[in-house]
Amino acid sequence: MEIDFYNLLKDNQVLIIFTVISLGYLLGKINILGFELGNVTGVLIAGLFLGSWGFTSNPDMATFGFTIFIFCVGLQAGPSFFAAFAADGARYLVLSLIVAATAVTLCWSFSLIFDMETGVAAGMLAGSLTSTPTLVGAQDAVTSGLVALPAGITAEEVIQNISVAYSLTYLFGIGGLMFIIKYLPKIFRVDLAEEARKISPARASIKTINENNLPMVRTYQIDSGKMIGKTIRQIQEATNQYFTVLGIRRNGDLIEITRNVVIEEGDIVSVIASIAQHNFAKNKSIPEVFDKELLNFRIRTKEIVVTGAEYVGNKVQDLMLPAKYGCFPIGLVRSGVELPIDANTILCKGDKLEVIGEEDRITSVSEKLGSIEADVEKTDLLTLCLGAALGLLLGTIVLKFGHISISLGSAGGLLIVGILIGFFRSVHPTFGAFPRAARNIMMDLGIVLFMSSIGLNAGSKVLEALTSVGPLMVLCGVSITVIPVFVAFVVGRYVMKMNAALLLGAITGAMTSTPSLNLVTEAAKSQVPALGYAGSYTFANVILTFAGAFLVLV
Repeated sequence: MEIDFYNLLKDNQVLIIFTVISLGYLLGKINILGFELGNVTGVLIAGLFLGSWGFTSNPDMATFGFTIFIFCVGLQAGPSFFAAFAADGARYLVLSLIVAATAVTLCWSFSLIFDMETGVAAGMLAGSLTSTPTLVGAQDAVTSGLVALPAGITAEEVIQNISVAYSLTYLFGIGGLMFIIKYLPKIFRVDLAEEARKISPARASIKTINENNLPMVRTYQIDSGKMIGKTIRQIQEATNQYFTVLGIRRNGDLIEITRNVVIEEGDIVSVIASIAQHNFAKNKSIPEVFDKELLNFRIRTKEIVVTGAEYVGNKVQDLMLPAKYGCFPIGLVRSGVELPIDANTILCKGDKLEVIGEEDRITSVSEKLGSIEADVEKTDLLTLCLGAALGLLLGTIVLKFGHISISLGSAGGLLIVGILIGFFRSVHPTFGAFPRAARNIMMDLGIVLFMSSIGLNAGSKVLEALTSVGPLMVLCGVSITVIPVFVAFVVGRYVMKMNAALLLGAITGAMTSTPSLNLVTEAAKSQVPALGYAGSYTFANVILTFAGAFLVLV
């Protein structure tokens, strides 16, 4: 029995796509100089390699992939997009615009100076900034008919130009940006670790869970001392130890608990508190006893999605979680980015606050703050599909002003509808249930379907382009990667007077480069740069999507 693998892959679109994705994920695990290529890069390389052997992909695969990817990008940005304008939002928006405007200007200039073919400028922008939304926006502008193509060139050729330019500039876009970000502080003689400490001493180290802050349940018998005759609230304030009493056994019976309960002699008290607070009790010689019923509380870790209007904009310390609920905040995720957390961290709508504590108490907290992320298990496919359909329909609307036609295109329509649904979901948690795990799967699937198709269809032209315009295009890509970083840093540092750790984090967010953010956080020995990344990343995804379409149109 003979199996012709070449023809088998050639004739089966689904098989070739999943073969590329599988090889890409294996390649993505390769470590070069301490850095992994990553799944998206691996899929692109695998696609280019197999594409150079004559394998191709149906364009509908790319269309389906970018549809679910861009829509999910909007869903992710929605909860924090409008809230991001508060506080330092204006500065992050300006930085995102500076990076995009500088890069677009360079791409447009190079295309004119070197008389590049239609679509090359948009591909260079997407590759140099490693921005998939830019690539999606540019290709969609062509396939949706927004672009009036020059005589003698087809839409397929323009899309291929975009893909080839993207492929040739993408690898330096990743590695080059990481190199620049790593050495930029040395060029400007900035101590990132010191800059991070200026933001808040409590945030001056990379977030780890301190074992002394982990909560435990223990029971104590109050036989004597200053606590007798005082309320739980008075004891907390007098000792400055904000523990939580879970239960009290008095004369053999359990009594109802509030912070105003008066402690009496002989009470057996069940307390949830940090190890450090339990050590405080030990040092005060408060006897610990065993009470099976009062110790029967389950400690859990949950993620709470913050949507309550009265809590958005408040500091974490204002929630008084340890004192009121016996819950301890240990992490915060905003727009998919892990942020540092301390008492002064301000909560934004859509934040995911990681809390550890007794299960029933966490449930009580979640009912006030918003909802527990893990409680949402089912995906509202009706809202998902209807939202995608509405986004695609919105993208078909064309407004004419004389001879000028304006349209969002499919990418713009999907992005806007996704943002709106994500925002309404944050206001009304019961609307459009779409758990983060489900969204992440959809985004990952969408991006790899899109990238595998791009690689397969561009592979046959990449080698040819390398020998002709490749060196010139790579040099242009280097400039497009490097110059916006320097411009944004100079403006942010010397005009807007931003903290360097926050600024570099914001620049990596404006270029949507998570690997570069990891370098900044390591150099700063802090998660503070992630605050800047989350601020600009939300804006950058939207701005760069439209930037790609704009470059194809001009």
